[in-house]
Amino acid sequence: MSKTVRRRLSLTLTRVYVEALDRLVEEGIYLEPQTAIRAALRLLFRHHGIEPFLSGLVEEAEKIQD
Repeated sequence: MSKTVRRRLSLTLTRVYVEALDRLVEEGIYLEPQTAIRAALRLLFRHHGIEPFLSGLVEEAEKIQD
C-alpha cells in the first residue's frame, strides 16, 4: 500500500467548537481533537459523495499508518 502524503492545515475555531471537541476527548470518544475532526471530515465527504470516502478505504489506510 502506498504511503499517504499528509499536509498540515491551520484552523481557527470559536470557543464553542473547541469546547465540544474537548468534551469528546474528555468523554473518551476520541483520543485527541484531530481524530474527531478527521472523522467529521470523512462524514462530510461521504455525505457529498466524494470518493474514496464512500468505500471506507480512507479509514483502513489511516488504521495502518497509526
